[in-house]
Amino acid sequence: MSTEQHDADAYGQELARISQHQHQATAARFTVFQALAAVGVPPEQADGIVSQLEAGAVAGAHTWISKSSAPHGSDQRYEDGWFEGVRAVSSNLLRIADTTAAQRGRATSSALLLAHLRQSASPAPKTPAQAPAPAGEEVGR
Repeated sequence: MSTEQHDADAYGQELARISQHQHQATAARFTVFQALAAVGVPPEQADGIVSQLEAGAVAGAHTWISKSSAPHGSDQRYEDGWFEGVRAVSSNLLRIADTTAAQRGRATSSALLLAHLRQSASPAPKTPAQAPAPAGEEVGR
């Protein structure tokens, strides 16, 4: 197996894991919005709570990345490149945390989706079938 093929396979596995985390996060977010709504938390407040939690998770990643360092014994050019990359990633994570903290409207969207799903899941009301008119008579007389 070539190095390029191995790298592509590893990257594909990373993407699959990220996708799994995203799906699980979406389900968890939906559950949190449902739970908050059930105890009377208004959608605007629920959005704020969830957005702050998610921004905090990104901020945690920022801290973890910022504290990383080049492998021990690396030459100066490697270390300089390492720290330049860390600063670039850290800046992006800060921007993502800021954007995440400002997100609103997802609680209302989740509530609307839940209402739609519940409506779709409930059986349609049965309408009584109109009895056929006796033979020889027209309907509407």
